[in-house]
Amino acid sequence: MSQIDGPTVFRDDDAGYLRWILDNPSGLVLNSRRTPTPDYLVLHKATCGSISTTSGNTFMGSYMKICAHDESDLERWAHNAVMGVIRPCGLCSPRGGLERHRHRNPVRKTVWEMLEECVDDLREPFGRREILRWFAFNYPDAHEATISAHIQFATSNAPVESRGTFAYRTPLVTRISRGKYRRFVRDARPLTTPLVKPPARSELSSRVETPSQYDVVLVGCGKAKQLTAYAAEDLYTSPGFALRRASAQRLGNSWFILSAEHGLVQPHQLLEPYDTYLANMPAAYRDAWGAWSVCKLTESMGDLTQKDILVLAPGAYADAIRPYLSRAGAKIHEPLANLRQGEQLAWLSQHASGVYLADPADEQQWSAPKAHGHEVVDGARIASTILDFRARSEVDGDPYFGSAISPEALQVLTTNPWAFLISVILDEGIPAERAWQGPSELLRRLGHLDPCRMAKQHTAVQAAVQGPPALHRFVGVMADAITDGARLVCEEYGGDAARIWAPGSSAAQVEARLLRFTKIGPKKSAMAVEILCSRLGVPLIGLESTNVAYDVHVRRVFLRTGIVDRDDINVVKRAARELHPSRPGWLDLPTWQIGRGWCHSSNPECATCPLTGVCPKLIHRNI
Repeated sequence: MSQIDGPTVFRDDDAGYLRWILDNPSGLVLNSRRTPTPDYLVLHKATCGSISTTSGNTFMGSYMKICAHDESDLERWAHNAVMGVIRPCGLCSPRGGLERHRHRNPVRKTVWEMLEECVDDLREPFGRREILRWFAFNYPDAHEATISAHIQFATSNAPVESRGTFAYRTPLVTRISRGKYRRFVRDARPLTTPLVKPPARSELSSRVETPSQYDVVLVGCGKAKQLTAYAAEDLYTSPGFALRRASAQRLGNSWFILSAEHGLVQPHQLLEPYDTYLANMPAAYRDAWGAWSVCKLTESMGDLTQKDILVLAPGAYADAIRPYLSRAGAKIHEPLANLRQGEQLAWLSQHASGVYLADPADEQQWSAPKAHGHEVVDGARIASTILDFRARSEVDGDPYFGSAISPEALQVLTTNPWAFLISVILDEGIPAERAWQGPSELLRRLGHLDPCRMAKQHTAVQAAVQGPPALHRFVGVMADAITDGARLVCEEYGGDAARIWAPGSSAAQVEARLLRFTKIGPKKSAMAVEILCSRLGVPLIGLESTNVAYDVHVRRVFLRTGIVDRDDINVVKRAARELHPSRPGWLDLPTWQIGRGWCHSSNPECATCPLTGVCPKLIHRNI
């Protein structure tokens, strides 16, 4: 404990600090790093829960506390120590509703929001010096390097690659000469010519037909599963199974699951996870399994004679039950039997969503080949190949989380909605696998993942993110984003993140709700919606409104294949909608995997790339 110009300073003295806040409940506490820096000086009431309760941690550690009764004493200390400006705690509001100077704005804003305010204030034309002067007066704690970077991000005529992750946002300024700017005015002209000409509304309507209803639909199980017991319809987590299930529910009067371990299974039947895969079993097992499954179907449905049975299952399953269904007199329908994997996914996607094309040839009208110089780009063929790759990666393992994270981390991620949301927040500037591992490690360090508790424990959350080892490159930013997100979940969703995607929600609604979270933009919200639907089995409606994420790997593949001719978020999204109108987001994961695994920014591995036979290899389009 020491005295500096009035305030009492505590370092490595938890007992002394506790005595002070107990003796001075009306006092104020400035929380600072152990080595003070101007960017972290947070003002609290002495009674604030975030600095008066520890949940087993010490108060000091990597921090120090400066205590006083008069805010001016703390402001003076901050100025003398590090030329810093203090900011109030968002939980305890230590300054109440008192009027404050303009340069002490209580509202926490992003630098982008500050720049937007600045541009509105300044008289045109204005230069970089005027912008910096405005920030010095209004937001003096904003760093000059950060401001300069945001000016570049916000400039409409800057190169796309220099705008980084802000390229999806509407620009704020236009550069008119060296160091001179004016406010950005949106051009009324379209950004680019549409990739292909979409059919007229009347034409589309004429191609829609009502699907036939089958007496029974048999759905093949999936390799990817939950880690604990679930109802069979929810046990399998692969995207392919989700499509087969949705198609069965739409097309059949009744439906069952074909399990390699349990034979014919009722959708509501409780099952433990298992590792049996029918294609790997001996021929005798497969034959006995087929007879057993059809016998169980007869017990459930009675006489199968002349019953229409739709089989949506991999080849090994269909081959095993076909002879026994025929002997029972059933009429067997196998629409997937002669289709490539990409075509199977397209068929399932259409029937799961209720959008049907009368003739597969009609799809060519949606994505006719497009010339790029001497190359002709067949968007439909490229999209089909991408979906083929998706189907193969699904068979090989979990295409979303893979095997790079521990079983414990996977359990937390797939069973705790708030943990999933944390991983989406963290998925920026670090490998995705590290972001998926983050919630499990936070749980270990904090002892809980209660959003309402985390909202009040910013210091503890920051310490947990900081480690060591650190969970992220940007410790402070991500700790702020997590506690902000926790507060939003607590205040608006009653502490239950699953209410964000409550039953009956559309994909567009969920995406809009996710965009309200700090550090979740259009890219991550699109990715999250697709994972919720495909991997976690959330039954969202309106899947035709899903989007591919505006990710660097997705953009690179779209550009190099010629699917798009411009690196623009709207162009990329529109292309995905035209290539796969029933569910554009279905293209996201496989495209990202191809971009990350083969289509590198430099030295792309074209010879082994899944698209090698259909890609024109426009590798000069480098991002």
